[in-house]
Amino acid sequence: MKLITFFLLINFTNSQSHETLDTGDKASSVFSYSELKRHKINGLKSEKDLLISILLHSKWSDFTSVLKMSTHELKALLITELSKRTNETTSVLQSKTNLELSSFCLAYTFLKTAALRSESKLQEMFLVDIRNTLIIENQKHLNKNRNTLQALTTKKLVQLGYCWYLPKTYNNFIDLNFNQRSTKPLRSKFKLKDDLGRRMNVIKIVKTNESGPHKFPYIGLYHVRVSEDDFNLQLAGSNDLFNWNFITEIDNNAHQGDIVKWNDGYLVAYEEDKIQGANNIALKYYTDYDRLISNHSTYEKHLNTSIHEFGVEGTPDIRNFSGDSPTNGNIQIGFHYYDGTIDKLAMGVLQNGETWTAWKDALSEINLRDMNFKGNIGSRKGFQYQDQLLTLQEARLVKGDWSTWKIMLGLNGYYTEVLITTPKGSKSFANPSITEIDTNKYAISLFLPTEGNHFRENNGGVIFLNNK
Repeated sequence: MKLITFFLLINFTNSQSHETLDTGDKASSVFSYSELKRHKINGLKSEKDLLISILLHSKWSDFTSVLKMSTHELKALLITELSKRTNETTSVLQSKTNLELSSFCLAYTFLKTAALRSESKLQEMFLVDIRNTLIIENQKHLNKNRNTLQALTTKKLVQLGYCWYLPKTYNNFIDLNFNQRSTKPLRSKFKLKDDLGRRMNVIKIVKTNESGPHKFPYIGLYHVRVSEDDFNLQLAGSNDLFNWNFITEIDNNAHQGDIVKWNDGYLVAYEEDKIQGANNIALKYYTDYDRLISNHSTYEKHLNTSIHEFGVEGTPDIRNFSGDSPTNGNIQIGFHYYDGTIDKLAMGVLQNGETWTAWKDALSEINLRDMNFKGNIGSRKGFQYQDQLLTLQEARLVKGDWSTWKIMLGLNGYYTEVLITTPKGSKSFANPSITEIDTNKYAISLFLPTEGNHFRENNGGVIFLNNK
């Protein structure tokens, strides 16, 4: 099996009703008993991870608050928020289970995110009104039978909502057609390599905004294979995103990196395997451009694995950060962990450069598994677009089958497939990354496994420029 980099550059521009449909409570839970059993959400820690995941994806709290809470306190928070945001009585809310409360948190978030109901209108609604509104909107957009929708769980109704809302709202991100004919500029480059002729595997790009001679406007972080099982993390610079000049090596036995600009400095996160088979996440911070290109970090941290006893965690993406620096701020990281069978999703926060707290990203994991992904769910990259935090996520349909990698676009823990058309008909894509390089213009990079892809479109990278 061989992986190659695929790289593109793309430019984007970008009535109320009340009806009583269903007063039953049987379908209000976000997860049925069989689903709970199937996803093994049966322990207090798993339930707490799920509640944290839902509250954070719904933006009803932040990690500085919820990570310290017990499961009982998380339920109290859900009751308080639903009481403020809806017209439901406290007694009814207190009678609900954690998962039932979570389902209405997710339903409320969808209706608000999709601008189907205003905050003031939602505040007039009881829980049953929220559920019925989901049925009305899904019937309108999906042309499904009302009785069929009424029989579904609230969890499924929310999933159906995102399945039409995401393609409708973010079409420019989910329909990437390399065969389109247009009079507008169109540029692409396969077989992306640095000036030393090495394949730029899993490249992540940051716009430097640096001025002065001998400073590159774009920096790329990538890894190169040095032996059968070993990779080293590299840094390169580019003036045009098409041609890359090697600068320095960041670390050995290191790969799957991410890089962001933090004030005048640069934060790098990557997966290291100093001990073969015991992968963990490492971070480095450089106070300025010159320290970055000379690999003189002022802060370094090697995170202990904590999610699963197998002790394999990696593919970090720097989802968010706040404060002045790693030692005086917070860093939120998405990553994967290995459960002994497949890779699954997790999140973590490093506070003030010392305290690392991680949890399973249960909401994203369950929604992707419900889309029939049976293999690894691993590398991803979060990005801001029109005041929303979106995610490009890799997921494999069949365990062990490299030809079944897909790229998904996510919002609030829900996903839709990114449809990618190449001239030679390649079908399998992994390791996504995306960087805004100008207003509504994005650089996107991917991996193409050998399996499932045309030989003329693998063993290298590609850049695609699309002005709309």
